[in-house]
Amino acid sequence: MPDTLPIPPRFLGILLAHLPYALEERIAEDDDLAALGLDSMGVVQLVTDLEETFGFELPDELLTEDTFATAGSLWAAVAEFVVPEPADV
Repeated sequence: MPDTLPIPPRFLGILLAHLPYALEERIAEDDDLAALGLDSMGVVQLVTDLEETFGFELPDELLTEDTFATAGSLWAAVAEFVVPEPADV
């Protein structure tokens, strides 16, 4: 298994909607989400959007600062619960 998982566009689209300081349509896996404007209220809304879109419930033990540190760390946590769609691979 590779060190990082490819981040699908659908996930990035949802994430970008919660990053008011993201200047581009794409972000890098290691971009700091807090620096891009993700705050505690944004985390709550982001989790809700991800759960509704991908049909899973993020366990409480993954609701940590480390999980929401970067796009890559968040996707690594979410990917465990998401079945990839053919367009996402």
